[in-house]
Amino acid sequence: MRLKHRKKVRKKRLQTRRDRILTLANAISFSRIFLAIPLVLLFEDISVGETGKYWWAFSLIIVIVLTDFLDGYVARKADEITNFGKLIDPVADKVCMMVVMIYLIITYQLPFLIFFITLVLRDTFLIIIGVYLMFSQEEVFQSNRSGKWFMGITALMMAFFLFQEPLAIPGYVLWTSYLISMLLFAFSTFEYIRRYMRYFKELEGR
Repeated sequence: MRLKHRKKVRKKRLQTRRDRILTLANAISFSRIFLAIPLVLLFEDISVGETGKYWWAFSLIIVIVLTDFLDGYVARKADEITNFGKLIDPVADKVCMMVVMIYLIITYQLPFLIFFITLVLRDTFLIIIGVYLMFSQEEVFQSNRSGKWFMGITALMMAFFLFQEPLAIPGYVLWTSYLISMLLFAFSTFEYIRRYMRYFKELEGR
């Protein structure tokens, strides 16, 4: 009887921990959304000739990329893996990337339009499935590793295109990073689809 009670208490504590919102890891995830604002402002200053801010913008991009790896590390180390964190992490990635990409396409006419449309369609689909599973099955999936690498490489790729002239970045570096980003996009998409197909197949067998 006591053992059964202990299991119930342990299960309740675990569920409470998973339902938490105010954690350091989640705050780091949220920061990516807000960091997109000063980044766009720096881009705006650069577009009107303030070239001295190139390095500030480049440094901020690196910080944004690092937070994408840091939130997961903190969540695991501090035992702060929550359902909300699993959801907000990829959403923050998508919001930050899309805000910056829209600005770069409009202001600098960078060649990301088709890439952007494809990315929006895929991520909208993934968010809909994720929200559906969270409310219908109380199941939340974390971002896969290839998705994390895709986020990082794509951020660097956009930075390379943006800073091509002041940093004298060779053309082959630009298009190599673009190709790697596309390959990671395809691979991460395949992994997401395979994971959801496997889950729904298991769901049917229950």
